[in-house]
Amino acid sequence: MSSSGKKRWPTVLLLILFVVILIVLLGSYSVIPNILPFDITLSEYAPFIISGLIIIATKIWLDLMGPLFIHAFSTRTKSEADAAAIYQILSYVAWFVALGAVLWIAAGGPEGGMSLLSLGLVSAAAIYVLQGPLLNIVGWAVLVYRGIYTLGDRIKIKDLSGYVTNISIMNTTVREFGGWMSGDTFTGRVASIPNSFVLEANVYNYTKDTNIIWDELEVNVTYESDIAKAQRHVLDATEEVAGRFMQKYSSFVKEKIEFSDIKDITIVKPRVLARLGDYSVRLFAVYFCQAQRRREARSRIITAVLRRFSEDDDVQIAYPHVEVVPYKHRPFESRAADVPVESFSVVPSKRKGSVKEEI
Repeated sequence: MSSSGKKRWPTVLLLILFVVILIVLLGSYSVIPNILPFDITLSEYAPFIISGLIIIATKIWLDLMGPLFIHAFSTRTKSEADAAAIYQILSYVAWFVALGAVLWIAAGGPEGGMSLLSLGLVSAAAIYVLQGPLLNIVGWAVLVYRGIYTLGDRIKIKDLSGYVTNISIMNTTVREFGGWMSGDTFTGRVASIPNSFVLEANVYNYTKDTNIIWDELEVNVTYESDIAKAQRHVLDATEEVAGRFMQKYSSFVKEKIEFSDIKDITIVKPRVLARLGDYSVRLFAVYFCQAQRRREARSRIITAVLRRFSEDDDVQIAYPHVEVVPYKHRPFESRAADVPVESFSVVPSKRKGSVKEEI
């Protein structure tokens, strides 16, 4: 059975159940002839049955209309994920109306006799018992109202990074990347994040207003290298990979910056910055790229840098290593009076060499 078939059969069963209950209910009120071999009286259970029918009908309607809505609006939005996000909001509105109708029926409908005091006590008890779910609902309302993230965004909450695939009232589902994988490669895991985390932790959105992010690649070269040449090689490699993309979207990136003083210091073309390190000159290539292609861009720049360094004998990559330096034994002079130096070197030294750490 295909995945679409597996998703469809619960809706079919609900539709059959809805039709059966509706026929039985209408038969008990003599609206239609009773087709059952016995008389049924469901008047005292009518509020519960009607409430169940409302919930089932809402579920069926949403399941049937969802694919049609997304297919129709995907051509009018930026992506299918945006159309799904719009439909998800509409589904929450539908559920809110349906649950409101169920509560109204439970309270007695137009002839309801539930007092305000009773309603207040029930509400207080429900709030106390359902603190966790209510926090998730509040978190969902905050993230939807403020647009902290939507379907299709790449986010990071605490130690989890992923691609948002579903946002429900209780939790957010993401397809994880990173994790035990180096870079931004998908791990294959699907994680569920309670919406209350929006109220408790920082949320990092890689693609909120644009899918462009800045990245920095460090390259270490020895102090004996020609630093000017090394900077030129790193800059040329960065421009080879990211230069055309940065030139194309530099104006677009600046438009997204909120304040002019930040625009003035925003890097919109490849740059190489330098810093002195303990054992090397540290060069930093700064550029921006698509969030989804960050790892690919880094790999291509590294490959281009290594190719250029291999063709230039004036530039060497620096790395920590151990070098063995030969040790020559020299008798030390005694400070004791009237003691010849030779007496201190009768026993030969067993030390063959010393080790020191250098570049």
